[in-house]
Amino acid sequence: MTVTRNSSNEVMRRAVDQLPSMIGYWDSGLRNVFANKVYANYFGIEPSVLVGKHISELLGEALYQLNLPYITAALGGEQQQFDRTLIDVNGAVRVTQATYVPDIVDGTVVGFTALVVDVSARAEIERERDRAIRLFRITMENAPIGKAVMTRDGRWLQVNKALCELLGYTAEELQQKTFRDITHPDDIPLADEHLKGLADGTLRNVASEKRYIRKDGATIWVQRNATVVRDDESGDVIIAQIQDITARKAAEARLERQALIDDLTSLGNRRRLMTELNSLRDMSSDRPVGMLFVDVDAFKSINDKFGHAVGDRVLAAIGRRILDNVRADDVACRIGGDEFVALLHTARSAEGVERLADRVRGLLAGTYDIDGTDIPVSVSVGWSWEPTTDPDQLLRIADERMYLSKRA
Repeated sequence: MTVTRNSSNEVMRRAVDQLPSMIGYWDSGLRNVFANKVYANYFGIEPSVLVGKHISELLGEALYQLNLPYITAALGGEQQQFDRTLIDVNGAVRVTQATYVPDIVDGTVVGFTALVVDVSARAEIERERDRAIRLFRITMENAPIGKAVMTRDGRWLQVNKALCELLGYTAEELQQKTFRDITHPDDIPLADEHLKGLADGTLRNVASEKRYIRKDGATIWVQRNATVVRDDESGDVIIAQIQDITARKAAEARLERQALIDDLTSLGNRRRLMTELNSLRDMSSDRPVGMLFVDVDAFKSINDKFGHAVGDRVLAAIGRRILDNVRADDVACRIGGDEFVALLHTARSAEGVERLADRVRGLLAGTYDIDGTDIPVSVSVGWSWEPTTDPDQLLRIADERMYLSKRA
């Protein structure tokens, strides 16, 4: 017998409707998509009527304003948990604990699931424990993101299908390992610190971005949220939720590169230079650092004679020569049309920086072959060697010496 999707959904709906807690899903516009029947007990609103309504229509303006900071944080991607006292439709006072879990799809929060538990009836919740465990197993196995139960020392006790697919291991293989076995070596110290905090009670939950190494050797980025569950009978366990964010991290890296890299030359841009200079200022160090300021002489005449496309090719070629002649710890940037700056972290003396300025002037000057056309280029180079406490002066002196070089 084949079970259709609709019947499967109906089974899931009936199972969720039997839970003693309110469970609802709200989209990014705060409109209800799903709610279980418990909402009727609290608010006197049937789930079928609630669908499509704004959450403020359910809560009322006063309660909505109280919950709004948590709603905003959930839509920002942060799981929220807080206590709230409610008066139900029958006038009974109920102390509840609400949890808002963001629904993140391809790095975008598309809504959140609300779980509201009546903590004033803990005895009743304990009687429902077995049912909740069964539902947990169903939810865990069918969850679209990785979920796991771990021991306090980091061994995997229970893992779901999504986590196995994410890491490339079978459940049996993971259960023979600890989280350290699959964690990137650089991320193990912080992960150990988080685990210790959960185990000794100094941390109730942790959320971090970290790297895992798949079975095939590939490194992936994950968002890991974990919390400890205290149980005197069976022992404490850690419940973890693990979501693949590799694509998001790659996109962030591309955006960061675009923000700091000059597309034409692949050198840093003005923003990259200012970031470096501000970092030097924050260090408040008396140790000097060197700088070269390069300006292409009469660059406008190159554009006028050969065209802007050729001019761009010349600038790109100059950028490559600069990049080939600075050390890995130095920072080379194009900060304007035909202006380049090299921040020399490796410089050791004013005399050395001055000699380097003369050498760079010779390296950059000459004829550039652009598609068979010889383009003559000369440059003016200024330099400076100043304490990092005043990076503005570092740039100003190099600029002034560049203009002295140009006039000469």
